[in-house]
Amino acid sequence: MTNWEHFFGTPERAALMDVEFYAIPAMVAVKREEKAGDAATLMLVARFDSREEYLAWLKSERCGE
Repeated sequence: MTNWEHFFGTPERAALMDVEFYAIPAMVAVKREEKAGDAATLMLVARFDSREEYLAWLKSERCGE
């Protein structure tokens, strides 16, 4: 099992996720690929102002909370 599968469930769901880390301002953005016809775009799922918030979210995703 990969980390993506571990935290996001199925490989199909995990394949649609993207995580971006920013230094200034310190931020983590989690995005999901959305398709509309032939085009695909990344939609914001969650935004975190600290690494600790992001890690707490990952844990809650894994537990299904």
